[in-house]
Amino acid sequence: MKRRIWPILALSILLPVIAALVFRMTKQYPSGYYGNPLGIPVELAANFGEVRNNHFHMGLDIRTNGKENLPVYAAAGGFVSRVTIEEAGFGHALYLTHPNGTITVYGHLNRFTPALEDYVRARQYKNEQWQQDIQFSKNEFPVAMGALVAYSGNTGASEGPHLHFEIRDIRTGNNLNPLGNGFGLNDNLPPVIQGLYWYGRAKSIYQTEAIPIPIRGDDNNYSANEEVTTVSQPCISLGLEATDKNAETKYRLGIYKVMEYMDDSLVFCFALNSVCYSDTRYVNACIDYGKWFQQSKCIQLLCKLPGNKLPVFEGSPGNGVIYLEDKKVHCLKILVFDAAGNLTVIKLNVKYVGTNHTANNSLNHGRQMVPGKTNTVKTAHATANFGTNAFYDTVPFTMYEEAPTEANSASALVHLHNATVPVHDTYNLRLQTTLGANSPLRKHVIMQLTNDKRTVIVRGQWDRNRMEGGFTELGNIQLVIDTVAPDLQCYGGDNTHFTDNDKALHIKYTDNFGDAASFKGVLDGAWVLFEKKGDLFTYRFDEHCPPGKHVLQCTVADMAGNVTAKNFVFYTNGAFSSKIARIEREMPLIGCLIKH
Repeated sequence: MKRRIWPILALSILLPVIAALVFRMTKQYPSGYYGNPLGIPVELAANFGEVRNNHFHMGLDIRTNGKENLPVYAAAGGFVSRVTIEEAGFGHALYLTHPNGTITVYGHLNRFTPALEDYVRARQYKNEQWQQDIQFSKNEFPVAMGALVAYSGNTGASEGPHLHFEIRDIRTGNNLNPLGNGFGLNDNLPPVIQGLYWYGRAKSIYQTEAIPIPIRGDDNNYSANEEVTTVSQPCISLGLEATDKNAETKYRLGIYKVMEYMDDSLVFCFALNSVCYSDTRYVNACIDYGKWFQQSKCIQLLCKLPGNKLPVFEGSPGNGVIYLEDKKVHCLKILVFDAAGNLTVIKLNVKYVGTNHTANNSLNHGRQMVPGKTNTVKTAHATANFGTNAFYDTVPFTMYEEAPTEANSASALVHLHNATVPVHDTYNLRLQTTLGANSPLRKHVIMQLTNDKRTVIVRGQWDRNRMEGGFTELGNIQLVIDTVAPDLQCYGGDNTHFTDNDKALHIKYTDNFGDAASFKGVLDGAWVLFEKKGDLFTYRFDEHCPPGKHVLQCTVADMAGNVTAKNFVFYTNGAFSSKIARIEREMPLIGCLIKH
């Protein structure tokens, strides 16, 4: 007996050491290649691989102390290769290409350097289009490491001032974990475990539920409360609720790497070294999506679902399903790493006791939708088509319809299963209308999906008596008639007179069904540049607005094709002449070529 104990004990001691060595081998670029993109100490609000709605966070969110217009510097030498401007996403974003085969991305910016800002604005006015995606050659805007390239902001899908920073591999197209690629932070704090769960895996993950395992411990050492955790199913997988923290932030960050052992043999692992944007939606296959959707609780699955094609499981010998049919006690050990190599360990002994755990039977009925196969489901008036990548595990899918009851309904109300089950890519729904073939209301019909979290509006395409549209989540879908035109309200200054202190004019959009489909602003007969964030359109006074009286005509259309046009008359006092507007734009950017 003693001869067997010593090798096992030795292996148990060596496991963290071996794991740490493997961890160090994941570094791809030497420390120091990338510098701090801000002129203040780096404090993270989010890290690479953090779980977000329908995606992994693909870079670092660096705090700007609640302020906008902080200088943003090139993290490495190279050239400006791309600029994008969009309502959502990164808002104003800058892309720098570097000699080592990577691209760094700087998102949620307010402005670029003067020469680049002028180039972009000229393109916007020429195309009469605010949103842009511009590519540059290597000789147009070269930059040295540390050169000022832009100013931080809060544009795009940002909920507060910060800088979003990414590193991308040109060859693979993958986003790299900046904290493992030469962009290090001082960090000696290990990950923190908030919860541990087991799932019965005799059936699909969507036909079971999370069973909590009480745990105890702190610092970097945890264990189950019970000496032996008993489970009622012969094959299980685990789920982990964990976060990370470093000394430079008060925020809870995502974990980087997990290695799971059974009786000192590796059974499952993943590491978030790199992820491609085309794969980032697989985050929904890596978490207990139902808990995330209903409670915003992030339980990361220590298993690979059949339809999960995310390439972060390299080196994993299995799919994470643990087999306990022998009814013996087995030792499970989970090693949780952050990107700095700090390690937290949680241990438990587990045994199958041979009874049957009662799953939620309501999840066990319906048509079995299997990953890797196309599926078509029909009701009397609707057809849903799902592709081979739609589901991550078998879904006992249900679909039914109810007769329309609302006055503005133009079809039956179709119930597509349950929104707590994720869909990976776009599925197609064809829904028959109750409107006659020649009804003038058809041009005002939209498709509306509702569930417990949100409402999604899609402008579908007519195919005879059916409207067809694409959706990326489940819920209740109906054709709805919308004949109500949107409204526009102008504010800023005192609504009619603008002084030196007024920098912009704002137009607020309201509608009964969702976002605007299009917007156009014409000032004194010429197109002017309006930016959009949420329901607000903003014109920042520039050289196109000389002193005096002005007539602004705004035209907006909603998703159903209803159009509103309004004229607003206002006066400026001369503060926005061409010369002064230019100085206003350039003043914070003077010294843009100075290195820090």
